[in-house]
Parts: sequence; structure tokens; C-alpha cells
Amino acid sequence: MIDIQEAAMDRALRDMAPAVDTYCWLQSTLAITDVANDYEFQTRFNGFYRVRGRNAAWRSAFYRILEEQKSRRRSFAAVLRALHTATERVEASFASKLVASVDPDLPVIDKVVLSHLGLRLPRPGPLEGRLAGVVELHEHMRRIYARYLRSDRGRWLRAKFEAAYPDRGMTPVKMLDLVLWKTRNSGQRDQLQPPVLTADGSGSWD
Repeated sequence: MIDIQEAAMDRALRDMAPAVDTYCWLQSTLAITDVANDYEFQTRFNGFYRVRGRNAAWRSAFYRILEEQKSRRRSFAAVLRALHTATERVEASFASKLVASVDPDLPVIDKVVLSHLGLRLPRPGPLEGRLAGVVELHEHMRRIYARYLRSDRGRWLRAKFEAAYPDRGMTPVKMLDLVLWKTRNSGQRDQLQPPVLTADGSGSWD
């Protein structure tokens, strides 16, 4: 399902140096600071993960839950529900970014990444169906990533990444995340496939 050509890989690796530097800064700072009150961390995180259209109350709740996640790791499903309880939004992408910050072996739900995988978020519907659909999507992504990273192409991607950015301590999942995120195909935004997951026809576009 994942098909990254060598030329596209080389372009992505060449263009992602600032992103790699920012990501490594965020990860090292996350471990030593109280992110609920560290506004430099929040500013850089907001820029890197494109936290837009969210007010101060939302950001306060998000960073509080992120700080809690460091000492009391919860599943993606639990974090997704906690964010909904705090913000009244089904935050598929931001919940995945939160859990992946603490556990970099987890993928991030992003529209560019989803388009590479031939997936999209489930359609809106009743709340419980929306939550279940997003959780199943995240699990499906985990399976796709694991299968790809075990393949010859996955080992090739990892070798190319480590050669371009040695000694960064990044997980293979994050390497794949960044390469997919940085690889844009012509017309990609208009080529999303129909949903693979139904979850009773429900989901969220958040």
C-alpha cells in the first residue's frame, strides 16, 4: 500500500532537515519540562504540528493531557476520549500527535499520510461510532506501518534515513511518518480513496 519512489525519498530527506531538528528538540525538551506551563515548548509544538484554529482553553487542556501522558500512559482510545471530554471535539489528528510524542512507536494521523495509505477519516456520525472509527483507523495504520517496516522497502527507507540523519535516535515509525509527511505527489490532495473503515458509517473530519 505504501509506495515511495527513490527520487521522492531523496527529495523528502533533503527537505526535512529543519523538521528533523525541530522534532528532536521537542522530544528532548518534552522529557525535562512541564509542557503544561512551558510556552516555548508549546509555541514550537504548535508550529511543528500545525495547531491552528484552537483557542487558549483548548490548548491548555491539550498540554495538560500531554503532561499527564508522560507519567500515566493511556491508550490512544483513552486520550481521544479525554480530549473530547475536555474540548468537546473528536480530535483524531491531535490525539495521535499527543500519544506519539510520548511513544514515538505510534503513527500520527495526518491527511497527507492518510492519502499515501489510501485511507481517510471515517464520516461524521454518532459520537461513540466516531470514536470507535478513529481508534480502528489508528490501529489499521499501526498494522500497515509494521508490515511495511518489516519489508525490504522499509529496511531501505530506514537505511536511507539513518544515512541522512545519523545519531538522531528516531524510531523507524517516526522516520516513516516524516518521509510520508514530506512526500507530496502531484494531485495527491484530490486522490483520496473511499473510506476503508465504516464503523457504522461514522467518524470525524476533525
